[in-house]
Amino acid sequence: MDLLEHAAGVWARKYVILGVALLLAIGVFGWRSTAPDQYNATTTLQVRLPDTQTSDPSNQVVFYAETVAALATSRGVVEETLRSFVSADDPEKTLEVLSSADAIDDAVASVTAEAGSEPGFVLIEAVGATPTEAAELADALGAVLSKQVAVDQADDLDKQIKAADAALAELSRVRSRALVDGADPFEKAALDREREALLGAQRSLAEKTPWRLAVVEPANLPTSPSAPAPLRDALLALILALILGAEIVVARRAWRGALSARDPGKDAGEIAGVPGLAIRHDQSATGLTPLLPVLHSARTISVIQTGPQAQVRTAALLSELLAARGQDVLLVDANAARPTLHVEYDVALAPGLADLREGSVPAGTRFKDLPHVRSLYVLPAGEAVRSHEDRSLEEILKAAPQHHVTIAASVASIEDLLDVARDITGPTVLDIDISMTKRELRAAVDTVRGLGLDLVAVTVSLGSGSERGRKPRQQARTRRTQAAGAIKTGR
Repeated sequence: MDLLEHAAGVWARKYVILGVALLLAIGVFGWRSTAPDQYNATTTLQVRLPDTQTSDPSNQVVFYAETVAALATSRGVVEETLRSFVSADDPEKTLEVLSSADAIDDAVASVTAEAGSEPGFVLIEAVGATPTEAAELADALGAVLSKQVAVDQADDLDKQIKAADAALAELSRVRSRALVDGADPFEKAALDREREALLGAQRSLAEKTPWRLAVVEPANLPTSPSAPAPLRDALLALILALILGAEIVVARRAWRGALSARDPGKDAGEIAGVPGLAIRHDQSATGLTPLLPVLHSARTISVIQTGPQAQVRTAALLSELLAARGQDVLLVDANAARPTLHVEYDVALAPGLADLREGSVPAGTRFKDLPHVRSLYVLPAGEAVRSHEDRSLEEILKAAPQHHVTIAASVASIEDLLDVARDITGPTVLDIDISMTKRELRAAVDTVRGLGLDLVAVTVSLGSGSERGRKPRQQARTRRTQAAGAIKTGR
């Protein structure tokens, strides 16, 4: 799918996507607004090498800083920090905290450490329920780290000194035995050189100063909570919901096999193998001009509209286009089970086609009295009950004096054509709802052609918010016109 088609599919459902995203953002805002406050405090430590350092210190301080940052979030260091941090105020609480693995895990999760941008610095950040708790926890962790590093350095130096002493003692024993056994001068000289080296190592260790870790900037009390941030989280949720909603819409359209959102008329026409055209809710009659080459020469034209909402808009626009060419046009509502033409043109439902069929109104008389609305002669569906003696639509239309007759049949599904198929004559235009899938359109086209109808074009109704908004008014108007029709026919 190209980007333009992708964008068109998303734009077609923009209000749904935006509505869901806003609801999610409002929910996240409400949820995060009730979360407890959290405060962040940061302590800065510095790795300090001894003054006797002779090698290049740049790499060493970086290594030491990274080591300290990893050590700061270790479970042992955090547990020791909690022990010293909590015991200052409440020893019983210390025992309670240390006996809870979950509490220690939460504490480990609440501290972070990283090497600073400047070599040799370490930043320790702690999270607390209050500013004081966060600052004290960060400082306590820094103090424990400094102490731990000093202890580790002392232990390491002590081990090195003891190892050097042991090596020197062992060498002394070997040298004594060699002298007793009368060692040759070369062996004696080698033992002396090794002894001098060990003595030099002892002197170096005795003078060695270990590297230290010092707090250079204690934590400041935070002035405002770092979390929760309801507005930020709501905005992030809104953005994420918009992205996911757009992708879900596109994926759903592809899975359903929906018509092209960019040009559904062309897509529908290619599937049906006939000219295709999209009809907007504000479409003017001239928008149907591309259909004239296949329709202008026919006296009778049928327009089948299928979809959840009964309407004859395409048939009306086509009729008005023909009438604009200076010809008399008769627009007929051929489906009494789903009448809608009388609502479109605000005329009485009866008497109409059904009355002409049962013979209660002479055809010649009725055609003389047809309402003339928007340059069209309109024949509504009527409300008489069909009988076995009903006259065919073809027989009735022979008496019509108009140059063109447009037969409009609105059905809920294409299978309902079986009820009105005998009334459909001449070139046929299939008008579908934009919600129809490609698979459903193929089935509809096969049904239309299976009934022997001459399908010459397909139109796609893009829907109308105004039509949906008019629905209650249309229903009320329908009831009024039905009542008026009943009075006129004496029923």
